[in-house]
Amino acid sequence: MTGKSLNHLHLFIILGLGFFLTGCALNRPYPEKSSYLPDVSFEVSNENKPLPFRIKVRNTRVTAPFEGKAFVYRLPEGQWETDFYNEWFAYPRDLVTENCIAALARSNKFAAVTSEDSLIDADYYLEGALIESYLDRRNPKQPESVIKTRWVLIPNKPGLMPTLDEGEWKKVYEERQSLGQDTPNAYSEASALGLGNILNQLVSDLSQHLDTAHP
Repeated sequence: MTGKSLNHLHLFIILGLGFFLTGCALNRPYPEKSSYLPDVSFEVSNENKPLPFRIKVRNTRVTAPFEGKAFVYRLPEGQWETDFYNEWFAYPRDLVTENCIAALARSNKFAAVTSEDSLIDADYYLEGALIESYLDRRNPKQPESVIKTRWVLIPNKPGLMPTLDEGEWKKVYEERQSLGQDTPNAYSEASALGLGNILNQLVSDLSQHLDTAHP
């Protein structure tokens, strides 16, 4: 067999191997992701005389390590890890914002509660920040969900665009919930409980502050 024929044979072998490997890759099932939507519970009130204030909830800001959908894990020795297979159903920014609006609205403690893009005027803006949101695995025997948030209430002063520095009321809340077992579903449930506790406390503190500031 001539050298030219050998070269052609080698080429056919390489191409055939490439097609075989490509076919194997196409037939291999793509790893499925699981999405979790935390079922957050709120305290519902039958308040007949809500405070005469309209609150507009701005979109929640999220610190960089926790702004994606993927679950974030804190490991021993200062290590962090994101989970490719398990994630939140929506971005944390939207989950916190929408649940905050729902918690304030269902409390019936305020004249109106709207989102940032609403055309309804507001007496106050409420700005939230998700500082931390992760599964703490530093102690394998006691994994915990961790949620830390910061809230700022900003008066809507005529002729002045409100900024974060002008807030007259600021609160930071942190919730740690132990998991019965280290599973994605248990983490989602613990996170829902933690976020619910934060928002219920936020509603209570916010209404108390406004009631005191405007007797």
